[in-house]
Amino acid sequence: MRSRIPTLAALLGVQLVIAGALVMRHDALSRRPPNAPFLTNAIGTADRILIDGPAKPGRPAAAPVELLERNGAWVVHSAFDVPAAKARVSALIEQFGGLRRGLPVANTPDARARFEVAADRYSRRIRFDRGGHAIATVYLGKSAGLRKSYGRAAGDPAIYALGVATYHLPVSPGAWIDAKLLQVPADEIAGIDVRGPHGGGVELTRVISGKQAPGPWHATGLAAGHALDAAKADALVRAIDELRVDDVLGEQASPDWRTDAPQATLTIDRQGGHAVTWTLSKPQAADHFVLKSSGEPWYFSIDSTTAQPLLDAAAPDGLAATPSPPAAPGRAHAHAATN
Repeated sequence: MRSRIPTLAALLGVQLVIAGALVMRHDALSRRPPNAPFLTNAIGTADRILIDGPAKPGRPAAAPVELLERNGAWVVHSAFDVPAAKARVSALIEQFGGLRRGLPVANTPDARARFEVAADRYSRRIRFDRGGHAIATVYLGKSAGLRKSYGRAAGDPAIYALGVATYHLPVSPGAWIDAKLLQVPADEIAGIDVRGPHGGGVELTRVISGKQAPGPWHATGLAAGHALDAAKADALVRAIDELRVDDVLGEQASPDWRTDAPQATLTIDRQGGHAVTWTLSKPQAADHFVLKSSGEPWYFSIDSTTAQPLLDAAAPDGLAATPSPPAAPGRAHAHAATN
């Protein structure tokens, strides 16, 4: 019996070592209970966000979308510092700050590659910085279901199914700009000077007084004998009010954009005496238009489906009402006879 004691003690020691190794292996997963916050740092204090992907070994991601907070407002630094869509950036921070961990699905290096949440293989990488230092970095990979992706926080081996979809995180800088940046509210437009590609134009004016409804439109510059079509003037105002830009092209014009021969020029007078001039041009061999506003330093790209209604509404000749056809001679004679 005594001869077996060393053997049994050795077996017990081996079991303790194995148990300890298993505890250490799963410690990273057991330290934090399920439904704990996925990110432990307060990303709401971030002043810089980087979004890039997809990436694979030997094929790194392209330059990331870079969002910066300046004086309380976000700009798309990778798109010439154009103002970012405030609601979209706020939703991004709120979404990631509210992610919960749930139960891990895996935690091995092989699994990180398989779920595409490794440091060199991912669908999206989102990094939140503060003062030049990283607060948190998240790797998103394959879809985990409807509006879900597998994800992992940098420094944590555990992989979770997270309630965020990669397609809600575009890696095109233009997707993050404030698409409504140039819009002028319809009820603030007091005048519009419309110029066509050949210089002819029509000037629309109306009275706006306080909170009262704007007065009727008046036009000068219409062809002799023509009257303004109020419905067409309202269509032009709506096109200005609803304008959305698709992307920013830069701060310097390119000769290919043909900005020296615009398709339309609109000078929009806002209530209070503030005016802005838009020039809309068509680049060579392109399916988009270029819009320049005198109030901003950038040149914007506008999709043809957005630009064409504005062009149609801004055609000076198109603002006139269609004249009624003259009465037929026979009808006129019959009318005279009855009188």
